[in-house]
Amino acid sequence: MKKLKYVWLLWFGMQGCVEEFQAESLTVESLLVVEGLITDVLKQHEVKLSRLFSFEEEEPIAENGALVRVLDNLGAAFLFNEVAPGLYRSQTAFRAETGKSYQLQITTADGKNYRSTQEFLPQNNPVGTMRAERLINDEGEEGVGIFLEKSLNNSSPSFFRYEFEETFKIIAPKWEPFRFEVVLNTPCIGEAFVVDILAWEDERRTCFGTSKSTRLLLDTTLGQLENSDNRFQLHFLSRNNYVISHRYSINVIQYSQTQEAFSFYERLRDFSLPPDVFSQIQPGFLEGNMSLDSDPDDLILGYFEVASVSEQRLYFNYKDVFPGEELPAYPFNCEIIGNPQLFPNGYTCFAVGDCEGNCVSPLIDQIEAEKVVYAGIKEGDDLAPYFTWPAPCGDCTQLGSNVVPDFWEE
Repeated sequence: MKKLKYVWLLWFGMQGCVEEFQAESLTVESLLVVEGLITDVLKQHEVKLSRLFSFEEEEPIAENGALVRVLDNLGAAFLFNEVAPGLYRSQTAFRAETGKSYQLQITTADGKNYRSTQEFLPQNNPVGTMRAERLINDEGEEGVGIFLEKSLNNSSPSFFRYEFEETFKIIAPKWEPFRFEVVLNTPCIGEAFVVDILAWEDERRTCFGTSKSTRLLLDTTLGQLENSDNRFQLHFLSRNNYVISHRYSINVIQYSQTQEAFSFYERLRDFSLPPDVFSQIQPGFLEGNMSLDSDPDDLILGYFEVASVSEQRLYFNYKDVFPGEELPAYPFNCEIIGNPQLFPNGYTCFAVGDCEGNCVSPLIDQIEAEKVVYAGIKEGDDLAPYFTWPAPCGDCTQLGSNVVPDFWEE
């Protein structure tokens, strides 16, 4: 929904799209931004409310103190509480049901009443078969395409929006079973700088990273035939992307939408253009399904959607797609070993506790900043007695979590 800010900018840009547009000092009446979604999943659903005021603001401002509720056509009301600035969560868990209509009603702190159109739950379409295939994309880059095979229904077209979360195994290439422990870091007192070597108490070799989709991913069966290509490419991963180096998983959430919701998100996606959009398109205002009771023509950004949900998870290993081939490069250079000094050059003690010259241990400074991990002992060198690796090379928690996800399968 951050893209809505740029939609707003585009609408005001239309007022002078021929001449150069100066946005720096523009101020306008605030616009309410609504992001609401309820589904057929039993849970506490959420509605996000914010305000857009001017071009100078980097982020929308949370809309606090509103009364938010969802009503169905049989009179049931689901009340929402503000659990964080601008974030409203239903007091109880509920799910959208087939045959019922739902309406979002909002009363803002200044007493204005907003409501959505009546929205119905679309038919739930299960996610089709998901596959990972080796391919070369349109830019000539080799990698892995993630495809969904859709089930075409000739009786009525279907409309979909997708989100996904990637989870991938990370293996630190220079992991050692030992770690640094700073014992003393007191210049000119006692031994001054002392480092011990201890065993790791927890997992630091194998971790798991996660990443969520950020693009609007839309697809429809409208206009497609049974004998046409019914595959939808959801994602592409370059073979040089380290996230597929070992084992990779993607969980896809499919929202079956109404045609009106699909059209809204399709227009929102189309507004997401390069920075010179003012000279390229003339879109007008992105109208949603929310209105102000006292003025139906008042401008409101956002949409209240009712959607059915289906999800599916896919796993693959790098060797499954690229058998016998070299792994992608790790995102850090782990080939150059370090040897920072324990005692700094120019370190001089004038008296107890009175340090002159350089009084910071380079090794301890890097350890405490979590920039290095233990690599080995350098025999016969009291000034710089330890070798080091960049921290992410020997400690996977620099890039992910060492807790194995509940859903993970090997």
